[in-house]
Amino acid sequence: MSYNNIELMELRMVLDPKNSWIQVELSFDKKEEEIEKSIIALPEDYKPAEKPYKAVSVKVDPKEEYRYGDVVIVPSHIIREIEVRDSTFHLIERNHIMAVVSK
Repeated sequence: MSYNNIELMELRMVLDPKNSWIQVELSFDKKEEEIEKSIIALPEDYKPAEKPYKAVSVKVDPKEEYRYGDVVIVPSHIIREIEVRDSTFHLIERNHIMAVVSK
């Protein structure tokens, strides 16, 4: 491993959720948003109405009830965005998970 890779690893923040908090990624729904944006031309200042729920991917579950990559449905308003230095993390409380999406 080169010196530059070690430097990058040291700068990267890692979040370790505790208690009933689960770390999630918002990328699951972003793929749908990109498809919608590519189909319809809208003004730059247009903001679509927020859906009352959101599909998110589990990143870290300290109680290991959910695995990395599991897609869960949660109310949009309960997703907490936390910024630490240059890193952004998203957390949800376990008891707000409405459903698990499976194939």
